[in-house]
Amino acid sequence: MASQFTKPRLKKFLSYYRPHRRIFLADLFFALLSAGCTLLIPLVSGYMTGTVLAQWGAGAAQKLLAAALLLAALAAVKVASNVVYAYFGHAMGAKMEQTMREELFRHYESLSFGFHARNGTGRLMTVLSNDLSNMTELFHHGPEDLLMTAVKFAGAFAIMLRLHVPLTLLVFAALPFLGLTTLHADRRMEARQLENRRQLSDMNEYAEDTLSGIRTVIAFGKEDAHAARFAQKNRRYTAGKCLYYKLEAEFYETLRAYPQLLTTLVVIFGSLFITGGSLSAATLVTFLLYAGTLSEPINTLLNFLNLFEQGKASFIRFMEMIELRPAVAEPEHPAALPHPKGDICFEHVSFHYEDSDENVLEDVSFCIGSGQTVAFAGSSGIGKTTVVSLIARFYDACSGRVLIDGADIRTLSLRTLRQTVGIVQQEVYIFNGTIRENIRYGREDATDAEIVEAAKLAGLHGFITSLAHGYDSLVGTKGIMLSGGQRQRLSIARLFLKDPKILILDEATSALDYESEAVVQRSIERLKKDRTTILIAHRLSTVRSADKIFVLADRRIAEAGTHEALLRRDGVYARLCRLGHLQ
Repeated sequence: MASQFTKPRLKKFLSYYRPHRRIFLADLFFALLSAGCTLLIPLVSGYMTGTVLAQWGAGAAQKLLAAALLLAALAAVKVASNVVYAYFGHAMGAKMEQTMREELFRHYESLSFGFHARNGTGRLMTVLSNDLSNMTELFHHGPEDLLMTAVKFAGAFAIMLRLHVPLTLLVFAALPFLGLTTLHADRRMEARQLENRRQLSDMNEYAEDTLSGIRTVIAFGKEDAHAARFAQKNRRYTAGKCLYYKLEAEFYETLRAYPQLLTTLVVIFGSLFITGGSLSAATLVTFLLYAGTLSEPINTLLNFLNLFEQGKASFIRFMEMIELRPAVAEPEHPAALPHPKGDICFEHVSFHYEDSDENVLEDVSFCIGSGQTVAFAGSSGIGKTTVVSLIARFYDACSGRVLIDGADIRTLSLRTLRQTVGIVQQEVYIFNGTIRENIRYGREDATDAEIVEAAKLAGLHGFITSLAHGYDSLVGTKGIMLSGGQRQRLSIARLFLKDPKILILDEATSALDYESEAVVQRSIERLKKDRTTILIAHRLSTVRSADKIFVLADRRIAEAGTHEALLRRDGVYARLCRLGHLQ
């Protein structure tokens, strides 16, 4: 096995069989029964030609009939066994795929924002769909194919050995050569298969990115540029597949020629042994039947090797995902936060992203009292969003501590923390479904009356009732049927249901026109009541009413105070106002 198929990974591979032991054993039993029938059919045929027909006499007709009936019974059992193990195998594979898909999906959800920023949806979906399908084929066909091949080869070798030792050794002499060829081809094909998977993921990721932004593509007239880039990736992927098919053809056709080679060897050397008197014509016929029968396990082996190459590459990619540990880990013994107040403190916090050694924040310390409204100001890219991402624990601080009500947030369960913190972002994600379902996303057990009340508080109820289907109206993919302001108010309605103690408004109205902003701002003012509120905005009207403004510069808190106090200080904040960074 390749070095990437390590012992822990093999153990993980085998663990998916454990819940389906019974169906797995039934699958192998009927596969074994089918292989046994395949081995017995040439023996019965040889008996008919070498014994019954060659020594025709009294009772020969009855023997011939009995042998014919036995042949028919063996053929019927073989067909029935094939049907049963094919069903059991596919059913087991489907259930294993279901388990793996659910495990991988939950694992995706546990990984950090940084991981999802580095890996596009297309790449993740390739593993979740294509790779899991390839693995399923290997999971259910692999054991039965290996068992049937081993039994048929070993059985045929044993039977042929009893018939004629020298001829058997001659016809099986090519097996070591085939084994070495298989190992060599396996390494080359695995490397090519892994590269093909990477290229397919890259192509899918680019297609998903382009189609998600198709409006922008069309608006800028970039269709030809994107089509050319996609065609380049597609050609690279196709060239890789063609190279794999070349390796596959060379190997498989060589292996597929083995039964013909066996038949040729049996005919040539069998004729010599007949001439020498050590082999009868009837035995030679039986040998030829077994040589023909070996084409079946050869084809089974070829099918297994094809599935193995595809499934192994897919399993390696699956394990590379599963083995990734979440950058933000759930504490082993989470602390309780039964009645959150909303106090927030940063103690000497420094932070940099995974792909960079340069700090975004450096030795940042501040405190926000329960119920306060504070704003973070500073030039673009200075780290304002990073601050609130650390509060919500989308990332962990590289050094220092972030505290809520005196508790280090790394000691709180992620569910408790995320229930305490609510965020309204500039880009709101609306799921494809009804308005009711999207508002209920704030709290799954919310009643219809609570949903209506939340919509009223968000200033959305009048719009909803004007629709033909009201709260059951579909919003379309990403909420395309709603305006920007309506999407923002829907997200605010979610938060009224969630009822977090800490509210983060990350440039929540910066993408809206002034009329929509005014409507949304009224909803936000209602939402802010009795909550600790953190504002990130570029508009002066949004931040000037804050109880306190923290000004970020040079990776630190450069200034803090009210709007008026900071203007009098004539420092960084005053300069931002003069330069129009806060308007």
